[in-house]
Amino acid sequence: MSEGEGGSGEKVFDPTPQRLADARKRGDIPKSNDVTTAATYLGLLAVLLGGGGFAIERAGGTLMVLIAQPDRLLGRLLGPGGPKLSAAIIGEALWALAPIFLVPIAAVLVSLFAQQAITFSGDKLTPKLSRLSITKNAKQKFGPTGLMEFAKAAVKLTAISIALFYYLAHDLDRMIGAAEAEAKVVGGLMLESLVVLLAIATAIAVTIGGIDIVWQRFDHARKLRMSYQDMRDETKQSEGDPHMKAQRRSRAEAIATNRMLLDVPSADVVIVNPTHYAVALKWSRARGAAPICVAKGEDEIALRIRDIAGTAGVPLHSDPPTARALHATVEIGHEIRPEHYRAVAAAIRFSDRMRKAAR
Repeated sequence: MSEGEGGSGEKVFDPTPQRLADARKRGDIPKSNDVTTAATYLGLLAVLLGGGGFAIERAGGTLMVLIAQPDRLLGRLLGPGGPKLSAAIIGEALWALAPIFLVPIAAVLVSLFAQQAITFSGDKLTPKLSRLSITKNAKQKFGPTGLMEFAKAAVKLTAISIALFYYLAHDLDRMIGAAEAEAKVVGGLMLESLVVLLAIATAIAVTIGGIDIVWQRFDHARKLRMSYQDMRDETKQSEGDPHMKAQRRSRAEAIATNRMLLDVPSADVVIVNPTHYAVALKWSRARGAAPICVAKGEDEIALRIRDIAGTAGVPLHSDPPTARALHATVEIGHEIRPEHYRAVAAAIRFSDRMRKAAR
């Protein structure tokens, strides 16, 4: 696409990984609050279905002690051991209710990790006059993002209202009939109704959350779209940044080193300076072919070459002058120079003898 097509200011390119990373540093990430809400409902529903009734009953039984025996407990609560007794009763009740609070919190954290929405940035906390812009706020409220938020709220309100209406219409007679039943029966009915209503709300929240996370990611990418000029500026900046250059060079060297080390087990011999240099050579033994360098290195890389060669059973031949000369003159994948034929031939003969002895 030429610079003139659509104008260099038209944002038609998807955001680059660098632009997405910069946005994340600023705390600008695609996060769905509806997914977090759905996770909260799911966690609470899981607790209620997995024994939440027992937890509520246990907590209620503990607190009922305060209600059922006020005269007997009043003196003890106001006495010397009163604070300790009160703390024990309240602690027992909170311990019983702990899963009802902790499981939804854990579900929310899982949803945030799944969305990769946990980030720490001071940019969002920094006061900015641009956030007070009437024009910008109007665009947010009446633009695609604002319309989507309005549509979600309308759908949630409508769906929950319809579900609540049908549920109450279906179970209203049973609720009225249970009004004169025992407290335990009424409590069980209320818990059952709570679970059903929560299940309905969860289903609605999960559906809307699934749609919303797709929209949030699309909208996030839309806001970060780049123009031709943006792309060119980012390329210039990344190429001119010494830190980025160093990172790219470091990654390239690491990749090349790892590929080189994979070829060490195929070598015929590794010529070493025992402490500093190592050069791995491979000879096809074809007529007119010279040995080829498959790996070389100094210091730490040399040590890794020696270790891999030892594990793979490749003989090590100590010849410091030849090791230094080969390391300085031969490139990986290239044949050795003629002036090194005699020394390398001796190393390969040594290797052949070592292999025969090992058999």
